[in-house]
Amino acid sequence: MTKDELNKVLKKDGMYLSPVSDGTFNDIFYVVNESCIVAEFNGVDFIFSRDDGQGYGKKTVAALIEYANTPIEERKPKPQLFNIIIAQEHDDGETWYTTWRKIKNSTFETAYATTLGELNHEDYQFTQKEIDLLKKELPENQKKIVDLGVTTIPSDKEKVVPF
Repeated sequence: MTKDELNKVLKKDGMYLSPVSDGTFNDIFYVVNESCIVAEFNGVDFIFSRDDGQGYGKKTVAALIEYANTPIEERKPKPQLFNIIIAQEHDDGETWYTTWRKIKNSTFETAYATTLGELNHEDYQFTQKEIDLLKKELPENQKKIVDLGVTTIPSDKEKVVPF
């Protein structure tokens, strides 16, 4: 679970991860509300504040536990991903795309007859940094085509906690 996903759960109860200690650099993290620290995870145990005086819902507690059990690298927010679709064709009821695709050693190529399913493969998904790297090698007119073809990939839906 990333810190953004946890913050979505906490927000419903008026809480959020402390940006100073959010557990993305070490195991320790604090959950705060407007007035105080309401929960602390010290790498081993959760300590809930008695001063806060609020109860904690099952979804909130489950999300805190999941976050504590998530490796530190996976807690960090995931970068926004994009497809670069430069053409679309319909043939016999199927849709085919012409796209940019990543290949070895930071090189790129255009891919013809790409299916919708292939767009979900990591070779067809770019971070903004990768798009900038691709555009660096292209002439001006092709840079504009890349800009027009950049399509945001929606992030994963919120996980449903089984309670």
